[in-house]
Amino acid sequence: MSKISRQNMASLQNEEQTHILDAIDEMRNFGVNEDISIPQIVVVGDQSSGKSSTLQAITHMPLAVDSELCTRFATQIVLRRTTESTVKVSIIPSSRTDEETKLHLLKFTREFSEEEFNEDGVFGEVVNDAAKHMGLPTPGAESKEGFDKRFSGDVLKIEVFGPKQPHLSVVDVPGLFHNDTIYQTKEDLEIVRRLMKDYMDNPRSIILAVMDARVNLSNQEVFRLAREADKDGSRTVGVITKCDALQRGDEKEVLNIAQNTVEKLNHGWFLVKNRSTQDLRDGVTLQERDVREKSFFDTISPWNVLSKERVGVEPLTRFLSNLLLSHIRKEFPVLLSEIEALVTKTQEQLKGYGEPRQTLSQQRRFLRRMASQYQKLVEDSLNGVHLSDTEPGDPTKLRWRIRTANEAYARSFRRNGHRWVFKTAENTYDSDFVNVFEPLSYVDEESKEEDSDDIYNRIRQVHNQTKGIELQGTVHPQLIKNIFRQQSQPWEGLSRNHLTNVKDIVDQYLKFTFQKVARDPYVFQNLERFLRPRILEGHSKADEELRKLLEDERGGILQTVNHYLAETLTKIRSDRVIRRLKDAGYEEGHEYKVKFKNLAATSNISNDDSAIYDIHDTVKSYYKVAMKRFLDNVIIQVVERHVLGPNAPLRLFSSDFVDDLEDDEVKFIAAESSTTSMTRSDLTMKLGRLQKALDIAHGVSLSY
Repeated sequence: MSKISRQNMASLQNEEQTHILDAIDEMRNFGVNEDISIPQIVVVGDQSSGKSSTLQAITHMPLAVDSELCTRFATQIVLRRTTESTVKVSIIPSSRTDEETKLHLLKFTREFSEEEFNEDGVFGEVVNDAAKHMGLPTPGAESKEGFDKRFSGDVLKIEVFGPKQPHLSVVDVPGLFHNDTIYQTKEDLEIVRRLMKDYMDNPRSIILAVMDARVNLSNQEVFRLAREADKDGSRTVGVITKCDALQRGDEKEVLNIAQNTVEKLNHGWFLVKNRSTQDLRDGVTLQERDVREKSFFDTISPWNVLSKERVGVEPLTRFLSNLLLSHIRKEFPVLLSEIEALVTKTQEQLKGYGEPRQTLSQQRRFLRRMASQYQKLVEDSLNGVHLSDTEPGDPTKLRWRIRTANEAYARSFRRNGHRWVFKTAENTYDSDFVNVFEPLSYVDEESKEEDSDDIYNRIRQVHNQTKGIELQGTVHPQLIKNIFRQQSQPWEGLSRNHLTNVKDIVDQYLKFTFQKVARDPYVFQNLERFLRPRILEGHSKADEELRKLLEDERGGILQTVNHYLAETLTKIRSDRVIRRLKDAGYEEGHEYKVKFKNLAATSNISNDDSAIYDIHDTVKSYYKVAMKRFLDNVIIQVVERHVLGPNAPLRLFSSDFVDDLEDDEVKFIAAESSTTSMTRSDLTMKLGRLQKALDIAHGVSLSY
């Protein structure tokens, strides 16, 4: 290519193109290409396809290593038109690289004049140095032992500046190979294939697929991979090399491919003629190569019939430059939206981890805020303040769940808190004490024998077994106490079950709420582990309070100042008198008439029976008083005071509690796990590069 034509091509490039391409390259420098798809041209092909020679022809730089050696990273080639000629080399670290390694890689910089870079062996030295810096085997290394990795996600960046350069950026992916050598193995081939697929699968990648004209297209694996990644051929540009090396008679098939009739690609095909092995031996320069290529496609049949816009490296370079610009223009608005959305998403993810907790002061401050938030939630929950859409069984509906449990406990207590059902004066079961699953009355009219569970039978049995020095027909006070203790035996089981249920409700609430305020699972686990012994200690106080209440009600003397006892006992005795009067008389209209002789007969009951009824009525009257008192005390003194109260486990986690923690305790609870620390660091770095990319994107002005 002549100096004039090269200058004319360069003059076509404008300031806007430079600005846009530089913006995309800067984004790639930040590693954003690993977060989102960035518009780019990726060059793929077999090692022997002429890919490297084509890139040399485009750049006029010696960008090639031995064809038998395996490059273990991608190379980004950036061409920019400037007044001064220079070459800069650096490494773009992968976004997955840790900070220490990233700083190490960023230190790798080289700068050459055009003449220095063109010297024999310089490019190979640069590739070797870069591989060592990345911790990789060098391309010519026979042994891979002692290396942690064989390929890298880091990218070698080569920037070529000069007055004759076009505005173009391409990513050169390591070439596929098909024969194992001491330098490249089957495992290396699989890694190269995956790396190539990663670049080709990027929906914003323009695929520049290079093929050797001498190899049948159906045998070109690169094009098979391109078809998989780009099914309709909308992103692929085909390049055919070495058409000058074809045997006579083989040209027709290649011509058909070049004319886009065999493998149809939206962007079509290009043909280039690179330096042959003999040309290299003869010392043919890149400038001389351009002249020979133009002469070949102008004069040699059948290639001279092809469109001049589809043959030679100059039309290819111009086409790629324009294609990349139009591709970026098309994708840029969507790219900008994606970056903005990803910035927001990453900010939310970081927010979810809260503030950093690297230092002791950060950790204690984090716990204080967490405790303050927790106490507010507890206060609202105990006051019954819930969101309107909260489900009934939601753990946060603490007051509702506790109240529901208390009411269920009270209902069950009234129905099941006694061993035997109390009787009425009519000798039926008192409905206030009958379990809902049992009949409301039970009287066997056919049999004189009473049910074995009948309370009168039980009282009679105890009375007979405990007779002492009291007069016949009278009752010893201890007997009343014994009967009451036996009758109230279920109290303990029912109450302990209720307390267990309440503690479970609180434990569920604690777990749910700790998770909510901690956010970090690691903090939640450590906090729960630290508080658990103290929570159990608080629960044990509730157990002890219940034990005391049971001992007071069932173990001590029977006593009350509640007038309800006397009123109830009087009413029960009155009911018995009325019952006897009814048994002795008959109903006449609205009146009941009683004959004295019948009345005397009804009064004729034994002293023992009289004592049994009196014991029953006394125990029943006292039981009602004691039951109500006990239920209230359990709910107020046990549940409210020791489970929900100011000094209960529910209120344990507070700002004062945090202030009293030792430093090592604070660290144990709030220090970040290595996973959290790494994730936070990754998200912070990701957000940083995305925000930089966003700033760059906002500075780009597109004209259409």
